[in-house]
Amino acid sequence: MDRAAATRRKLLDTAARLYAAKGIDKVSINEIVREAGQGNASAVHYHFGTRDRVLLALIERHAPQIAQRRRELLDAARSRPRNVRAAAEAVVRPITEFAQRGWRERAYLQIGSELAQALDRTTPEIREALTQAEGIEAWKLMRARCPKVPEDLWRERQQICIAFIGRAAADRARLLDRRERAPVMPDDRFVDNLVDMVVGAMTARHTGP
Repeated sequence: MDRAAATRRKLLDTAARLYAAKGIDKVSINEIVREAGQGNASAVHYHFGTRDRVLLALIERHAPQIAQRRRELLDAARSRPRNVRAAAEAVVRPITEFAQRGWRERAYLQIGSELAQALDRTTPEIREALTQAEGIEAWKLMRARCPKVPEDLWRERQQICIAFIGRAAADRARLLDRRERAPVMPDDRFVDNLVDMVVGAMTARHTGP
């Protein structure tokens, strides 16, 4: 890896840590440069340009990996018509598996979850990059297979579940990282339970107007 590529990677890693820990809007470009140990105050601007380009680079670093696994699960789900749980697997499993890979992946899940909850405040390029992970297609399949509820309620349930899945996967992976591990349930049982919870939330009976 050449010097420019190494600097770019270090800036991206630093941005990922800070964004995941503090939230995207609470981290400045100057803080990223300082925490990355860069003497040049314009390092981020040189390598990326803007904060949005940093976020785009983070998405493009990870989204294709999630997309590949999700496409496999979507193919499996489509071979089981009307099965809600199979669709939920395509939503949940790529995220829970991704979180097991390392801290960069866990940071990305937190950043991606935050962006997904504020798409109206992101750039078209970021919105387009987020679709690479095929999450939209998985949720469309869930929508088609779940009992019908008003659109506003569906969107609210969906956003809650997106944040919940990402947080649950990242928290579990961090727990497994600890040297002195607390007792945790096996991976398959954890994922099965998370899928069950998402199915329960998205198929809950609608009792309002």
